[in-house]
Amino acid sequence: MKKILLASFLSIASISGYAQTYKAITSKNKTYLATLKGVSYTYKDGIITIKNNGKYNLGIVTINAYSKVDSTLFGIALFDDGLEKGKTDEVKVYFTADRPGEDRHELSLKEIDQKNLVFSFDKATREKR
Repeated sequence: MKKILLASFLSIASISGYAQTYKAITSKNKTYLATLKGVSYTYKDGIITIKNNGKYNLGIVTINAYSKVDSTLFGIALFDDGLEKGKTDEVKVYFTADRPGEDRHELSLKEIDQKNLVFSFDKATREKR
């Protein structure tokens, strides 16, 4: 019985250990906070899926990514077509690295330690009427 419980705990711990980090919004700007209230996103295998359950249609939204273990890594997801209230959209995250002696280029997912990625909103605007 103890072995079963230990095996269950270890399998749950290994699954929960493989997750990206999503930074909370730290802005104090009330308009920005109202714009993003109800907006959420998830990352999986190079794709960001964003859901707009907020009060406003969105204009441009950018989400940045960096790595906890590779300071040269930078990723960005750009939603430049906007996102209406109640809609969901997906875009590919473009990852680059600024490594000495190498040209800056897009990295494949194989080159990225995805479990150590940290995501945050960079920019969000309301759609112009």
